[in-house]
Amino acid sequence: MNMQAVATTTSEVTSVRWDEAIIIVGAGPVGFRFIQELRKRKPDVPVILFGNEPYQPYDRVRLSSLLAGQDSSNNLLLPLDELDKDPAFQFICADIASIDRELKCVVDAQGTAYRYSKLVLATGSRAHVPHMDGVDLDNVFTFRNMRDAERLKARTTRSKDLVVVGGGLLGLEAARALQCNLINITLVQQASRIMNQQLDDEAAVLLQRRLEAMGIRIVTGAGVKGVIGNGKTEGVALRNGEVIACDTVLLSAGIRPNIELARKAWLSVGRGIRVNDQLCTSDPNIYAIGECAEHNEKIYGLVAPGFEQAAIAADHICQGDSRYLGSHSIARLKVVGVPVFSMGDVHDDQPNDPKKSIVWQGEQGCYRKLILKGRRLVGAMAVGEWSEIPRIQELITHQRILMPWHTLSFRMRGFLWNPSTANNPLAWPESAIICNCKQVTRGQLSVAMESGCCSVAALGEATGAATTCGSCKPLVQLMVGTAEKAQPETDRNSLVVTGLGVLAAVLAFLLVPGLEVSQSVQQPLRLDLIWNDGLFKQISGFTLLGLTVIGLLMSLKKRSSLLRFGSFKLWRNLHTILALVCLLTLLVHTGFHAGQQLNQWLLINFLALSLLGVVVSLIIGWQYKFSPGLGQKLRSFGFWGHLLLTWPLPVLLSFHILSVYYF
Repeated sequence: MNMQAVATTTSEVTSVRWDEAIIIVGAGPVGFRFIQELRKRKPDVPVILFGNEPYQPYDRVRLSSLLAGQDSSNNLLLPLDELDKDPAFQFICADIASIDRELKCVVDAQGTAYRYSKLVLATGSRAHVPHMDGVDLDNVFTFRNMRDAERLKARTTRSKDLVVVGGGLLGLEAARALQCNLINITLVQQASRIMNQQLDDEAAVLLQRRLEAMGIRIVTGAGVKGVIGNGKTEGVALRNGEVIACDTVLLSAGIRPNIELARKAWLSVGRGIRVNDQLCTSDPNIYAIGECAEHNEKIYGLVAPGFEQAAIAADHICQGDSRYLGSHSIARLKVVGVPVFSMGDVHDDQPNDPKKSIVWQGEQGCYRKLILKGRRLVGAMAVGEWSEIPRIQELITHQRILMPWHTLSFRMRGFLWNPSTANNPLAWPESAIICNCKQVTRGQLSVAMESGCCSVAALGEATGAATTCGSCKPLVQLMVGTAEKAQPETDRNSLVVTGLGVLAAVLAFLLVPGLEVSQSVQQPLRLDLIWNDGLFKQISGFTLLGLTVIGLLMSLKKRSSLLRFGSFKLWRNLHTILALVCLLTLLVHTGFHAGQQLNQWLLINFLALSLLGVVVSLIIGWQYKFSPGLGQKLRSFGFWGHLLLTWPLPVLLSFHILSVYYF
């Protein structure tokens, strides 16, 4: 075997100790991310990247955009030019055939060996080709790499009818991309529903309707028996006896990790290359990351966990103490323009694993589902927009407990929190984990921000957040951006004035003694008739009832899309004005008397609700004067308190009316 130390002709490079290089086998997004993470920590360490495709490293995640004609191949290229300027970096296009663990070197297909100090396997995966007849016919394709994309794109210019075998993430992405080429598409799914690993029956049906409306035919519950044809593809035969005529077949039936290189080197393998919490294999000098790695008997076929693993491995090689604790499989994609989300344990029908689910369905096919084990959130899925997804991900990752008012809110309106704060980490609890790698909480970040850290870089330096894998960086950016954009509400003056008016009315009721009954019917001004006469009492009572019902309906309108006229702020101001009118009517109806028993409880509830409404109005009006974290916390407290106090009101009011007219 020929041992080679990689070098170039420049004197600047010949001083590099290439026999101590860190070698990465696999030039996909995960392998490339590892180099970027390594460079953050050790800018001068020699690095050799091996790729076995005749292309510059590219982002294979975006191949479907290339196939759909929405992206060019140049836009998929990873920024290799930046690394090419680095004298301690080499990219070599060669197929690595074996690993010599004793000599600590890898050997390419030509017999040339390259020494390493540490070896990182990012060999990825390949398309799974089912064992069935006809897969070797012409015009049967897989869709996994640039060569597949180029061949399939060339074929679509001549294809009229194409069958996609597989209704998972890959199959749907491929069908969506191919639909842009105006081909007749039929998608065949062996399971009873599309995306059966991520969605339940209801969500899958909603998504299937969208795809069918787009013109894609979908056949479920009928696996493919084989591809038929005489030399070239003429159709597919299904197990239910149906034959679908087509001239092209795309196999998208899952992936298989590339573990052959590791197996030949006698590394521990299962379905993937087994790794520990530091992403080390059974050889402490060899790491595995991405789709080829198996951590705690799990293989993640998505790029996001691979990026996390790349950062952890780079940190460990540089003597860091980060640990990989696993990833939650998160599916977020847009199919025919419809957002689809799935995370965690979404199967609530498993025996001996008691879980319960809560479902909310809205307009235009919007579907959301929470899966709980006890009171802990373990999974969620959605079809359609859902602004709470970042917070949902944090809850599932740490299996947080949901309080009863959260689930009640979700059942009613599809949101666990106030929609205006759900996507704002500043409104999250202090214990919420923002950075999983470093276990940095929202509270720690808020303390750092209050001490003067006002950028992502400054927060990273102070707390370590967003410095390892970078997956939390959008949340940290959101925190910084929200703090910077804390501006006064445009309707703050009207809210404050109306709120103070309500406060004055409540204080008047509490401080002014109850009106006395007139001693004589001949008195010229008998105010007691307003609250003591039956007719006047009914007029004020029914007026108050009507205003209260309008107020309750208005509170729903403020957070609903059923009535689309008027802005949210308009309805919010009308709500506070109505509260003031209700209180004035209440003073007339009661004559400043608190009543007894049930009537007294009704009055206490009404006044408490009004006072908390005052608090909410003042918080909204003056929130810009507080720190961002405190302002959001006060606003959330006021909102939930106001919501909880609203619910007893209809019940107490109903009993009050019943007692008056029945007895």
